[in-house]
Amino acid sequence: KMFEPLKATVELLKTYGDKMPEEVHLQLQNLPERWENNKRLCLRVAENAAPLQAAEAEILRKKSQ
Repeated sequence: KMFEPLKATVELLKTYGDKMPEEVHLQLQNLPERWENNKRLCLRVAENAAPLQAAEAEILRKKSQ
């Protein structure tokens, strides 16, 4: 749903005779899947970084006391 406005804009431009390259149409098809893959990767990185951040915060707390 997030990319529907972009697709609608491309369709609107098409009604005014402005043609988009085939590459744009292919990217619009692949964009939702790529977005989901990137989102999953970001979540995994955040999950892996959380313990490291907590450990660093603990070190800083100990140093400041």
